[in-house]
Amino acid sequence: MSKLQEFIQASPVLATIIGDTLDVHVDFTPDSLRKIDAALNGVYPLGHEPMLSTIMSYGIYLGEVFVRNVDGAEWQQETENFMDWNFKISRENHTFIGYPMKRVQSYWFDRTNALYSYFQMNMDALNGKLIMKESSQWIDQEGQYRYRFSRKLQSKG
Repeated sequence: MSKLQEFIQASPVLATIIGDTLDVHVDFTPDSLRKIDAALNGVYPLGHEPMLSTIMSYGIYLGEVFVRNVDGAEWQQETENFMDWNFKISRENHTFIGYPMKRVQSYWFDRTNALYSYFQMNMDALNGKLIMKESSQWIDQEGQYRYRFSRKLQSKG
């Protein structure tokens, strides 16, 4: 069994620890990411240096939200470095590879990159509601995301 598989099997325990630490109900749903976003600052203020196990725990949780809620999402372990563990989601015209530990680490030091917004933005891109170029970056604004550099929304007609 790989290290990634061990952590995935332990994800219910990790979720319980996250929920208890933040005093929120977590259940591997996208909405639980909103609760984590809202509670994180109270427990871990910006600038608080996280332990690697904290980044890993929140990253496994974020990845499991994708894997459990998005058809075709699956974990991949290409290296032993846990920061490179990722999940892949394939669609007809698009493949998304997410690096949840890197996303959590980024969020830890810049709270504008909300975890729920990361989930929603990628769902919109995968479902054809949003087209993102490789060089695009996004930031969260009050529960919504916006692009820096380039943005193109598909029309509904």
